[in-house]
Amino acid sequence: MNRSVLRTTVLVVAVASCLPYLIFKVAWLAGSTIGITDAGGQALMNDPRHVVGNYITVAMDLAAIALAVVLGRPIGHRLPAWLLLVPAWVATGLLAPIVLGLPAGLLVQGVTGTAAPAGSGDGLAGWVFAVIYGGFGVMGCCLAVLVLLHAMERWPRTFATGPRPPAGRGIAGSCAVPLLGYALALIVWAVTGPEGGGPAGFESPAQRTVLAVTGLLVAVGYVTPWARGFVGRHPGWAVVMTWTGCGVATLSGPTFIALSHDGVVRVPVLVAAVASAVAGLLYSVVLLRSAASYGRAPAPALS
Repeated sequence: MNRSVLRTTVLVVAVASCLPYLIFKVAWLAGSTIGITDAGGQALMNDPRHVVGNYITVAMDLAAIALAVVLGRPIGHRLPAWLLLVPAWVATGLLAPIVLGLPAGLLVQGVTGTAAPAGSGDGLAGWVFAVIYGGFGVMGCCLAVLVLLHAMERWPRTFATGPRPPAGRGIAGSCAVPLLGYALALIVWAVTGPEGGGPAGFESPAQRTVLAVTGLLVAVGYVTPWARGFVGRHPGWAVVMTWTGCGVATLSGPTFIALSHDGVVRVPVLVAAVASAVAGLLYSVVLLRSAASYGRAPAPALS
């Protein structure tokens, strides 16, 4: 299969995978009770916080469709780099923990024989989570393929050499504590659950596995550019791992806050999330500028 056919196929699948989520959100905003199992779930869906969230996520879903279309068509190569990289990076940070963590979590939950669904307590039927998060997973995989194809063609030297350690060692070093601390906290919370100060509502094995995978991604994103032996042997994989980890480090914390169970934000989660978001963004900028200094990345377009 040539790349043109692959792009078209992946684009069609990506758009199709977004539709179930979009249909659910629009239906709920219109007052439908599809997938809602009880009065509590209905009341929660009509809560102003959820209504606003539904409007925002509808817009994000439409943006994901637009991004997939642009990446899957020739016009993508004629647009400024930042116009594609910024939304692609945000999408990576939001979707990578789901794409990589949820299948592993469901496997863990199946092995342990836990009866609780992957998501619970929101008054929604279990099949709703399967449809929505299944769509997220497919969409994430499709966007990953489209972004990777685009980036490999547009910046081949980056994938041939891999990420470099940041030129600003002092700034990069100062990011180590909040990023690696956040990664460790997520792994600890995956074991202790909400009782250990972790995000409220993350009680099932599947949810806790997502926390652990998120922590691992954050740690890998920080460490990879410094692992010169690995980068030299696998430069392409190193680029993907750094890109993904930095996106997750920056976006996952704010996501935990925005989607906090019953609007409850634990202080440890808030502190770790804010610190990681700031450090993740700063570390990403330093990496881009370092790559630009070697002439191997599109950082000037982002400055």
